[in-house]
Amino acid sequence: MKLVNAMQKPDLPGILLLQPAGLLSLPNSVEVSDALSVNGSGVGGGARSIKAALGEYFERRHFYRELLSTKNGVLNESLTKIEVDSFARALTQTASKFVSVDEIEKHQFSLTRVMRASDFSECFIPTITISLSAYGLEKDNFLYPLRDTCGCSFHWDLNVAFLGAIKEYLERQFLIRFWLTKQCRSLISRVEVESLLAGRNVKCLYDALTFSGEVSIFDISDNRFPGVCLLVVYGQKKANHHVKYCAGMSYCGEVAEALEKSVLELWQTYRFMDLFKAIESDEDKVEDSYLRYFLSCNDYITYQEITDYVVVADEQNRGNFSAFSLEVFLSVLKKLGIMGYFYSKCSNVNGVSCVFTKYISPDLFLHMDNSKNINLKNRYSENFESSILSSRLETMVPFP
Repeated sequence: MKLVNAMQKPDLPGILLLQPAGLLSLPNSVEVSDALSVNGSGVGGGARSIKAALGEYFERRHFYRELLSTKNGVLNESLTKIEVDSFARALTQTASKFVSVDEIEKHQFSLTRVMRASDFSECFIPTITISLSAYGLEKDNFLYPLRDTCGCSFHWDLNVAFLGAIKEYLERQFLIRFWLTKQCRSLISRVEVESLLAGRNVKCLYDALTFSGEVSIFDISDNRFPGVCLLVVYGQKKANHHVKYCAGMSYCGEVAEALEKSVLELWQTYRFMDLFKAIESDEDKVEDSYLRYFLSCNDYITYQEITDYVVVADEQNRGNFSAFSLEVFLSVLKKLGIMGYFYSKCSNVNGVSCVFTKYISPDLFLHMDNSKNINLKNRYSENFESSILSSRLETMVPFP
């Protein structure tokens, strides 16, 4: 079913394409897009697929097209020396050419107002660390040329948006750590999966995937933080199948919820890849560099590489958490000495209040491409720097 924004309401996307599943036990799929090539997609039962697709669309539209710098200036105009040092240390690593700390400290940045995660006081940080587009930021772009949706969030509820931003940012940190070190907390067994998914609609999808190929599920959580982060990867060695490798990930308060969402995320990408191959599309014409790279990883060898793992329980650093909440996350980050910032913009979509949020921290990995222009040395990586494998460092993590 194709719904078109015939009234041309500027707040809303141009097209919503609903693709119900052929079987009631499989999730529906929704694609949302506009004339300027901003897209969003979602999978799930009932209206959840529509909500997920619209959320992803609005999020990407804002951070690609609607985010503007509010002033120009040097970093120390509103940041402390410690904060300036943290940004300078990160940007000397992410820059596309050599630049000194002194040059960064004297550089006139395009700046955006944000809030410190530590006390919600206002300050200004470089707009390039927030915007997904380089438009209007050409003079700063060489300092941070690789950007992605890491830490971006959209929701109708302010608290949900802030929590979504920080947990999405952290799950990416856990993924990079797992990829660079091969270390995880555990491999979830088939028996555990059967128990966790009992009574959930996604169980049918999981069974179909395991019947078709191989599925491995890793707990890549960091014991110092609350909740569970699961990475699900699919592998197929048969030559006549379109999808040889795929992945999905989710970070939630409960393991069953994380498992369900990670399988759905894998399916969302799986469907795209399967259709992409079926109609013989050209990978080189895919605009998004991350997705283009992921399509190039569509090989059973990738599955074999990512499932080469080591279990490290690390019970010594396990925290005792009362809740999976924003307050707990901020408390843990403060305890670890990790400074962060929240960008937020309250707005309206078709008359309904909403909020766009992004969490950013130069003390964590600033983006997902670990193979180049990344701040490898940061406060978070200090804990596992000695375990980073040079072979993994040369190849970007295979994740969409």
